Amino acid sequence: MKLKDNNLLIKMKKKDKNISIHFRIFAVTVSIAIFINITALSTGAIFLVHSVKNAINNNILLNEIAIMDIPSGILLIGIITFALSLIAAVVASIMLGVPYKEVDRLRRAAEIASVSKSTFLANMSHEIRTPMNSILGFTELALDNEVTHKTRDYLTKIQTNAEWLLQIINDILDISKIESGKMELENIPFDIHELFTSCRTLVIPKAVEKGIMLHFYAEPSVGKRLLGDPTRLRQVFVNLLSNAIKFTHTGMVKLLSEIIEMRDDKATIYFEIKDSGIGMTPEQIARVFDPFSQAESGTTRKYGGTGLGLSISKNIVEMMGGKLLVESTPGIGSKFSFSLTFNTIDVTEEQRFEKKIILSELEKPLFEGEILLCEDNIMNQQVICEQLARVGLKTVVAENGKIGVDLFMDRIKKNEKQFDLVFMDMHMPVMDGLEASAKINELKTGVPVVAMTANIMANDMEIYKTSGMNDCVGKPFTSQELWSCLMKYFTPVIRDESQKNVQAESDSEFQKSLQLYFVRSNRNKYNEIVKALEAHDIKLAHRLAHTLKGNAGQIGKIILQKAAEDVEHQLKDGTNLVSSEQLKTLDYELMLVINELSSILKDSERESNEYEPSVLDPEKMRNLFYELESLLRAGNPDCNRFAGELRLIPGSGKLIQQMEDFDFSDALLTITELRERMDIK
Repeated sequence: MKLKDNNLLIKMKKKDKNISIHFRIFAVTVSIAIFINITALSTGAIFLVHSVKNAINNNILLNEIAIMDIPSGILLIGIITFALSLIAAVVASIMLGVPYKEVDRLRRAAEIASVSKSTFLANMSHEIRTPMNSILGFTELALDNEVTHKTRDYLTKIQTNAEWLLQIINDILDISKIESGKMELENIPFDIHELFTSCRTLVIPKAVEKGIMLHFYAEPSVGKRLLGDPTRLRQVFVNLLSNAIKFTHTGMVKLLSEIIEMRDDKATIYFEIKDSGIGMTPEQIARVFDPFSQAESGTTRKYGGTGLGLSISKNIVEMMGGKLLVESTPGIGSKFSFSLTFNTIDVTEEQRFEKKIILSELEKPLFEGEILLCEDNIMNQQVICEQLARVGLKTVVAENGKIGVDLFMDRIKKNEKQFDLVFMDMHMPVMDGLEASAKINELKTGVPVVAMTANIMANDMEIYKTSGMNDCVGKPFTSQELWSCLMKYFTPVIRDESQKNVQAESDSEFQKSLQLYFVRSNRNKYNEIVKALEAHDIKLAHRLAHTLKGNAGQIGKIILQKAAEDVEHQLKDGTNLVSSEQLKTLDYELMLVINELSSILKDSERESNEYEPSVLDPEKMRNLFYELESLLRAGNPDCNRFAGELRLIPGSGKLIQQMEDFDFSDALLTITELRERMDIK
């Protein structure tokens, strides 16, 4: 898309050159016409003067001369020159009109190409971020539990590579924002020492792995706090530090800051990132800031990367009013430097503490409150509900925006306490997130609405703001990002040891429920795919393989995920190109996973069978059903807390399974059947 835009620009420049040539021809034509007109007028004037003299000498009245003594040749010259002037104007109009129309056409084509590029980037971002939210979310949840060393190693590698992919996506989106002029900078107080500490935390693992020394120094600015965008500035530092560590094999990497000038309300600071790495030649330096470019083609293969980091850093520094400079010598090392001028303010100790929380790695907090989650994707519902539950927050799930609005209105009618916060997905059936947010704001409840979506392009963010949303959490998000958002709307509470034990038990139960969901949903998936292929229903087979691929990835079964992906790929064009070997591999890998998790299913079934028939009296069952129905209508995962009591009721296994699978609609139907069977009204 970028190449297409450039080609259009080249064509437009060529057309501009053609316009210049046409304009020269037009100027020559007009000059000739003017010359002929002047000649004709001069000749006519000479003849007129001559006629006047003759008239005076012969005593003839001047008013009798006008037509009589003007030679017909003069009139003919006048007519010809007038005609030539008209012809020159028409020719010039045609000659200039054609290239201008072509330039206008190319300009419109370039604008269309730019819109297409933005649309493509938005779609790409959404399609990749949505499954990555589950991958990163479930990986974090798994790492938060007790797992074997080997499994933890696998999970860490999954997390690292997922974060790497996410960084590539973010870099591409940042370049798009910069090109469109839609990258905005914050202007908030921050402490440069805390910023350096945060950068050091991010890059130190790689430096330690390579045996490279890190040296950070920030000259203190006593009693002052800088105003700027610490997030974007940290992005610049981390990009430059990561490059320095990547291209340095031995020695040291330094990040230094020095106050050049300090006035009452302004401070000019010099920053320098220096390494003892491989260095660059003058030719390599000349193109080092070009997007998608590195020092040489072999650099990408040897060291990796997209070549976007330096280009983004250069643009951010320039947006902040500085200029990123580079000095480098091959075999000696490189130095990147820039100076920025910041406004400064005096801040209280409380403000310093608040900002430190944002910039530092947060310890797992604990909150009290209730959140409405408007999200139609079941796997995302599970991940988000569990992440919120782990920090003490109750969640009510709405499968679309309309249900969310209805829940608000229902609480208003019943005069019940409203939700403390809303997490709102954008793309949902029935009613999307924008419409639902607008309707919730119209209710004047004062409840903050936070967009939780994979659509985080600059245009999208502007739409969220104008639609009255308070904030945005982009998918996929880390626990740290989620906690940072929650800190804006909740005050953490102190957690005691008993709460920690309850939380650990809850985490274990959640992992078990995820694995149960996989076994129940996918144990017959291979047979379903084969039957679909035999019936020549390629579309169904493709969808089944796609679902299996996603579910396998969400529980970390990478080999099975790859096998399902291979089958899916061979069905993507509506033609069955799947080989028997690929089907055998899929069958084998799925069987291994199902066998591995089957013990969990057996344990669950055994636990259900160990309970004696109902020991609950009718009144207790009535109260249990009433409370469950209320939770199920609200889509509240807390309904699973009653699984133990439900097992005391004969025939409740189906209901328990539906609740564990977040199938709240069917669970409501099942609980109605149980009421009728038990004659509980």
